[in-house]
Amino acid sequence: MVLSLPRDAASVPVSRQVLDSCLDILGVMPGTRTDIALALGEACANVIQHAGQGDDYEVRASASGGRCIIEVVNAGNGAASGAELMPSGDMPPPTAEHGRGLKIIDAVAENLSLTGDGSEGTTVHFEKPLDWLPGAAGEFLFDEASPPAARPEGRPAGQVSGQGGPA
Repeated sequence: MVLSLPRDAASVPVSRQVLDSCLDILGVMPGTRTDIALALGEACANVIQHAGQGDDYEVRASASGGRCIIEVVNAGNGAASGAELMPSGDMPPPTAEHGRGLKIIDAVAENLSLTGDGSEGTTVHFEKPLDWLPGAAGEFLFDEASPPAARPEGRPAGQVSGQGGPA
């Protein structure tokens, strides 16, 4: 899934809701979807804060090998660099209004990374293992560790019963 969104705070809940709906249809457990929505909201807020005026940004999400891989990308013209945005070992003071987003992402997701230099664009990347509801379609579609669905003998992959060709 790829969304191209305007640099506007109103786009954050839209991106969360679209991805959550996709994950819900696939059968991802509610707690996993909540973690992904939280991390995505923080990543979008980070990109919006550091993108240049008028820049659009993209949310890219894919499922592979039992994981949801998300990248939030701005095109550039912002002043902050990836090094300035990476979380340090210290938490901001309790009264600080900014500085917790990447810590939150790191707490609920895996493989958090920032690439880019701000002036040429920045990508916030993170991943989350997917936990599936019992019998979820997504588990069979996207979990490469799962065995392929059993097919009746002699029927080629992609062929539906009663049809002579691919589905």
